[in-house]
Amino acid sequence: MARLFTSNRPLPRWLIGLIAAAFFGLGLLLVLRHELWQDEWQAWLLARDSASLTELLRNLRYEGHPALWHLGLFTLSRFTGNPLAMQLLHLLLASATVFIFLRCAPFAPGQTILFAFGYFPFFEFCAISRNYAAGVLLIFLFCAVFPRRGRGRLLALSAILFLLAQTSVYGLFLAGALGVLLVAAGRMDGDTLPAPLRPEIWVGAALLAGGFLLSILQLVPPPDSGFAAGWKLEADPPHLLQTVGTIFNSYLPFPAMQYHFWGTNILLNPYLKFCLALLLLAYPVILFRRQPPLLAAFSLGTLAILAFTYTKYPGSLRHHGHLFILLLACLWLSAYFPVKEGGRTVIARLSDFCRKNKDRWLTTLLTVQLAAGLFAAAMDLIYPFSAGQAAARYIREQHLDHLLLAGHEDDAASVVGGCLRRRIYYLASDSWGSFVVWDRRRKSLNDKEIVTKTRQLAAGSRRDILLIVNRDLGSQGRSLTKLRQFTGGIVPAENYHLYLARYDGGREER
Repeated sequence: MARLFTSNRPLPRWLIGLIAAAFFGLGLLLVLRHELWQDEWQAWLLARDSASLTELLRNLRYEGHPALWHLGLFTLSRFTGNPLAMQLLHLLLASATVFIFLRCAPFAPGQTILFAFGYFPFFEFCAISRNYAAGVLLIFLFCAVFPRRGRGRLLALSAILFLLAQTSVYGLFLAGALGVLLVAAGRMDGDTLPAPLRPEIWVGAALLAGGFLLSILQLVPPPDSGFAAGWKLEADPPHLLQTVGTIFNSYLPFPAMQYHFWGTNILLNPYLKFCLALLLLAYPVILFRRQPPLLAAFSLGTLAILAFTYTKYPGSLRHHGHLFILLLACLWLSAYFPVKEGGRTVIARLSDFCRKNKDRWLTTLLTVQLAAGLFAAAMDLIYPFSAGQAAARYIREQHLDHLLLAGHEDDAASVVGGCLRRRIYYLASDSWGSFVVWDRRRKSLNDKEIVTKTRQLAAGSRRDILLIVNRDLGSQGRSLTKLRQFTGGIVPAENYHLYLARYDGGREER
């Protein structure tokens, strides 16, 4: 049994196929049960409702993401308007990621199985359809191709990093980190590479530079962007504690044992989490100390993510999970870089200790991730992830879908509009739409402003309005009647209250 988690002997191919098939089958069950939440709907609605590639790229200006995932969705949406197509594409990407890891990763067999059903590959980057799964697939594809030799290798690796930089800002950071390893490999190979193949290095470098530049150009927001605006550059110790604590959340992502579990962690004390995060981070730093390219890549990627988290966007567990993916990639690639002599210093002895106990340490992390993944998957199977689907079903059953729809907050209301395939009047920006435009026109309204704007819309359109909000507005008189509420969603912001605003023919309410 112990050899299952210490031996690097690969799994038999039939067992790899069986585990990959089990992952796909269980993942399909999760996908079919999972209710899409706002970020998933946003990507699909952007792709579906953009009439051309030019319009898609224009609509993506406020998203803070490069276009690769949306280009795939745009292609799918030309054939179907059903977002299940997006979920199935995402499941295929997640399944390919797990297959590559099982087939190629130089870890113990038990470790590869633990990873396959862990929190990030099985839940966060499988059940929830986002652009990050494509990035993880490309990272592991890079690791699988890295040890190969021969014509086209450097070009293939450069092309993978080019695509990785187009997945997300975190993909860009990790593409830069892995680019360090590619440069190191190029230097190792440069003296032995036949002269006709040496131009590959320059072409690959140009491909990398072009990929980074293209990604950055897409990530820079327009001047009127209202999402994650500004930079936090001042010293803020509590924020620093929280930022460093994301390392702990990423490596040991076991959620709090509660209904609204998503994005939480069972450890709440920020000071204890900060200290444990530093200890967790120290282990790979000491481990990679005698492999300078790996230490440089790991440090660069980790610091880039932490700096972005502190200064620009705090993010959530799906973002912080890239810290753990980077760790796995560096552990994977450590098999292909020479280990320098350590000497007899204290740090050298610590490095030897870390190297000797690497399997135990990694197995512990992966075991926690397995427990977290199974818990999250079970919660998503048992309970609705978002209440938007239930609210839309009620609207259809009560034949209310012919009414004009108004909503606030707009990101929550867009889920119901997506389920109904209807445009919504977003009170926050005084505009009609399906996907949300994250510009400065958006503003959060208080209850009185929501009611006033809804009544004005009813009077202006001379029609009854179905108002969709994600909080209780209380009693608002005869012209605004509460119909139903749906408060069973795991995502707290996507619990819904439906109100009917009747057009009173211009009469003042008495």
